[in-house]
Amino acid sequence: MIVEVEWLPSIDKLIRHKFNELTIEKLREEILVKHGIDIPELLILHRAEELGLIGSALKELERGKKPPYLKSQKVWLQGAETIRIKGDITIPAKEFVPYNLIVCGNLTTKSDVVIKGGIHVKGDALIGPRNGIGRSLVVEGDLVIGGETVIGNCVDAHGSVYVARGVVIGIAREGGGLVSSDAVYMERGTLGKTKIYAAKGIRVVDSLREILPEKFKVADLWQAQTKR
Repeated sequence: MIVEVEWLPSIDKLIRHKFNELTIEKLREEILVKHGIDIPELLILHRAEELGLIGSALKELERGKKPPYLKSQKVWLQGAETIRIKGDITIPAKEFVPYNLIVCGNLTTKSDVVIKGGIHVKGDALIGPRNGIGRSLVVEGDLVIGGETVIGNCVDAHGSVYVARGVVIGIAREGGGLVSSDAVYMERGTLGKTKIYAAKGIRVVDSLREILPEKFKVADLWQAQTKR
């Protein structure tokens, strides 16, 4: 579990000044350099929301301006902060997504994607390495979670779940847990004390590459885990 951060006024000031100028990744680096604190990107995003810095992207979507990864998708605003997407979608590396997502298809995210809200996927989901998901992740199909990904709340999948090393489910007081209506396959040294329920059992493996179904064997995602 990720511990809470003491948000110093000087850090808040930096976030206010730089949030719309820098990527979340670069903002994290600047906080580390100037304050000596390595704060996970997901927590920086939560703080930016508390400071009232998120909202312009939703307003742009309301005006019909889509980010590039949604250009070819049919998208509906569903509530104040949720978008519903028809069909399969791939979110490119280092993208910041300021919405809750409902995906009526399969979801793939590349490395270092940060998603502000929760996700509900009607199909399969392949979450890339070092992603940050602000709230819960619900998947009606099978799910792969790439290495060092942080999920703010819980994970619930109807299918099998494959979890790489370094994954964290539940931050600060929000807690978290993992539920699968099938089996959970996890690499050694992941999830720590996370509560796990799997209807068909939990299996610890040396490497997910050995047991991933063919549909999930996407080389660039797994190679990206070794880069920083």
